[in-house]
Parts: sequence; C-alpha cells; structure tokens
Amino acid sequence: MIRRFTLQLGAAVALCLCGGFLSSQESRAEDIRFTSVPDIFNWNISNPQSGWEDTLDWFFDRLQKEGPDFTLNAGDIMDARWWDDEAQVKRKTEEYWTGFKKRFDDRKMTIYLAPGDHEYGDDGGLKIGHIARAFGKQFTRLMGMPKNGPANHIGRTFFVRKGNLLVVTLDTFEDQGKRVGYTVGKEQLAWLEKTFKANADAEFIIVQGHLPIVGPVRSKNSSASMLKGGTNSGLWKLMVKHGVNVYLCGEHHRITVKKRDGIWQIVHGALWGTQTDLNYLRGSVRPKEMTLELLEFDVEYSGGYIGDHPHRGAKSKPRENVALAAKTKSEGPRVTGALVLSVGSDGSVEATKAAGWFEVKPPKKDRTPRK
Repeated sequence: MIRRFTLQLGAAVALCLCGGFLSSQESRAEDIRFTSVPDIFNWNISNPQSGWEDTLDWFFDRLQKEGPDFTLNAGDIMDARWWDDEAQVKRKTEEYWTGFKKRFDDRKMTIYLAPGDHEYGDDGGLKIGHIARAFGKQFTRLMGMPKNGPANHIGRTFFVRKGNLLVVTLDTFEDQGKRVGYTVGKEQLAWLEKTFKANADAEFIIVQGHLPIVGPVRSKNSSASMLKGGTNSGLWKLMVKHGVNVYLCGEHHRITVKKRDGIWQIVHGALWGTQTDLNYLRGSVRPKEMTLELLEFDVEYSGGYIGDHPHRGAKSKPRENVALAAKTKSEGPRVTGALVLSVGSDGSVEATKAAGWFEVKPPKKDRTPRK
C-alpha cells in the first residue's frame, strides 16, 4: 500500500514538473487519438446488463471522447467457459460477443480486438482442440475485424495503417491439434515480416497481443499466462529487428511497464466486476511524436453475483452492481503514467519524457533505430 501511494504521488509530481504531456483536450484535431482497454469485461456481461449501464455509459463516453479514431482491446472480453459442444459455443458467442460489439457499433466507435485465451474458451477451452477451433471460427465471423492477415488467422491477426502509425493485432494462440499453444506460429511471423517491410515508412509501430512477453509482471485474479519463449521467441526477435515501439497486452489485470530492446511492453487492463481499481490507456500520435498515458479509476460493487458463469464457484463471478467511487465521480480518472516518444533527426525513436509507471531504468543508449 505504501509503495503504491508513493508511486502515484511520484507520478503526479513528475507529470507536473516535466510538463508537455497532452491531455485529450489539448490534442490537435489532426492527431491520431486512441484508447486501449484489454480484459474488459472478462466476465459474461450482457447488453444491456442491469446494474452496470450507468457506469459503462460513463466509461464508454470517455473512450469515445479521448480515443475517437479507434479503441484497442488485447482480448478477454467475456468469461466464455462454454465447453459442452460446438452448438453451445455458437449460441453463446452470438448472444454475448455480438452484444459486446454492439456497444461500440451503437456509438459508431471503431474497435480493434485481439483474441485472448477467453476467446478460445479460457484455459479449459484451449485444451479441447475442436472447441477452441469453434471459438476461433466464431471470432472471425462475428467480430468484424479486418481480414488482411494470414490465412490461418483471418479476422484474428491483422494490421491497420493510420497516417504515420502502423498498428498490428496478433493472435498469441496457435492451433496445435489436440490443444492450442501460447505462441505465435510461423505463418503469422512470415505475414508479420511482410507487413513490417511494406510499412517501413511508418514512424511508429504498435503491436497488440493478449500475452505478455517480457516478465516478470504483476498479476491478480489471473492464470498469469505468458508467451512461450519470452524474449527468445521468434515474435520478440522480429519486433526488435523491425523497431517496434510499443507492445500492448493484458491477461494479468495489473499494470506493469517493461522496456527491453527498445520496445515498451505495457501490460494493463483490469477485471471489471471483481477488482475495484480499473485502468485504461489513451494515446495520441502526430508527426514525429507519440504520447501515451495510463489512467486509473475506482469503482464500488454491491448486490449478489451475475449467474450465467458455468464451471465457476458460487462467488467466482462478477458482482451485480457497479458504481463509480465518489472521488472518481467528482474528479474523473487519475493519470498515473505518461510517456512521450519522439523521432530524432537520424530517424531513431527515443523516450523524451516519462513519468509514473513509465519511470523504468533505460539502457545506456535509449534509442531505437528503424531497421
């Protein structure tokens, strides 16, 4: 508790002292503005969900205002422990996943969604090959993601180009027959290299995938999964080779920022319906500069537990009512981390300002050449 208070106080002081961080109100009209919110909801939440809608309206208003260009989500949108048969997978995903997507569609918001383990049925579903494949087919069919990725991950791996920004979404789960593995396979890697080469003129590259690569990371109410191979994996080596700036991921429901090989890995997101301290990220990109901010806010729970969660204990479920804490209601989210990445005259990218969660120890040469 003392360490967390010190960190947040330090973040606030650092943000005041260093200056120059852009709030959403200060962003220029031509900036690319986006948000990131992995692991929402991570429970089976209907649309509408009684007892949740006022708080969700508040939150989606913020996402819409602060990230009008797009929202990123690195997976785990529902609990989805639907393991009976493929018919159940089809029925339940059509009910819950389309309801989730409708929240964005109704507001004319663009979401780019990466599959998490829950998009394959959670840990149990990943171990049942035919069930996991049924989930994958439904994700491709229902979620409406771009279909410019590799053939074996259509609609689950893809890229978008926005001005000087390349955004790549990866599926960090690979079909291995009897089960699904925590990795990125050769087809995705070959596609990813082609994508990087075709967009070599992008000033900034963001990659999102569900599983963190660099550990250790903080974790709470999570199976704490990581990408197999970590920084020795083909994925990490390829991202380093092509000068990726930011890797966004979730799974652990806590915030951890790591800087390795010039890449900022940002683990964030939280478990709505269970954890009271929630978070999201907002970003803006303009020529030669990208700004990222981590924001946290508090909620309160009441009532019983939402029932439609098979293979869960009586209290291993989300609460019925979610409300903003009084301080959040009056003051809004608090900025607890901020980062500015700038392109130098030689084309390299360096962190010119960092505070809060981004106050990590940089290597001696904190520069990322574009290769």
